[in-house]
Amino acid sequence: MTAFKDKLDKELGATPRFTQALQKNISQQVHQANPTTRRWQYPLIILGTIIMLLFIIELGPLGRSDQAKNASFVELAQQETIKRYTMIYNADMETFMAGRPGWTIGQKIFELSNDKDLLQHLLQQATVTQINGDNPFRFQAMRDVWAEFENGQVVKMKIFLNEEYTVIEDYHNKSFYQVNNEDLAKAYLDLALKEDDIAFGMKGLSIFLVVLFVSHFFVEKLMRKKFNIPKGYVNKGHRRVSWIIKIVNIVLVCFFILKGLILFTVVIIGYLTVIVVNSIFIDYYYGREEKRHYLSISSAIVGLLLLGIFIFYIS
Repeated sequence: MTAFKDKLDKELGATPRFTQALQKNISQQVHQANPTTRRWQYPLIILGTIIMLLFIIELGPLGRSDQAKNASFVELAQQETIKRYTMIYNADMETFMAGRPGWTIGQKIFELSNDKDLLQHLLQQATVTQINGDNPFRFQAMRDVWAEFENGQVVKMKIFLNEEYTVIEDYHNKSFYQVNNEDLAKAYLDLALKEDDIAFGMKGLSIFLVVLFVSHFFVEKLMRKKFNIPKGYVNKGHRRVSWIIKIVNIVLVCFFILKGLILFTVVIIGYLTVIVVNSIFIDYYYGREEKRHYLSISSAIVGLLLLGIFIFYIS
């Protein structure tokens, strides 16, 4: 063996080909059991997805306003017939909630001839008026009305109702009109108040949320028992990312409620899509061996089915 080593040293050289510093560095890399990962990348992906959602909402149907091309709604009502319109309660002067059928939850859609004729006569008799700062808008009902005419033109109006007269604001032009017809005012006030009984409100939303949480609880319990999925988090990274998602979701829900965006179907669908995708991705990344992503997938399916039934019921 000694003769062979001497011959090998003679051929290759006895001097080590790697320095001690390089050997130490290689040894550290080989024996490092758990290299540190960049934990910040997952919250950053989630935050970027949410920002993209809000950007799409702003540039989408909610960020654009339907406008009459040239004529005011008074001229349109005199020349064109109303094809359909929607109405929803809204006491905020700065926002407009009514919109195209299917885009807003809780609004009433009017397509019957009697209802359309009533609004048509109301608009035809409107005259321009000045609203001063000392006018407190003391009305019994305030409604946002979205109206589409037969020629395709659309107008947005805020209507203030009482039993004596009616004030209509052209939401796009910020101009006010008044209708001094007591019979029309009373008839349309009765129509608006009658629809309050069947219009969507916070009570219906609360019931839906309770049913959703109860269904989620039972589905999760069933899936854990069927696939033997343990409770708790896989590791600290899983716990950290999950709590970041929960906090962001709570903040977004509060923001949507304060801004009145919770009634727009595009906001709800987009928001739920972000939640579902993030939840499935995180559970699959951290716990695919334990089939944790089955919980997210099953909860998403049940939640979307309940949402579809709920929207169909109140529409």
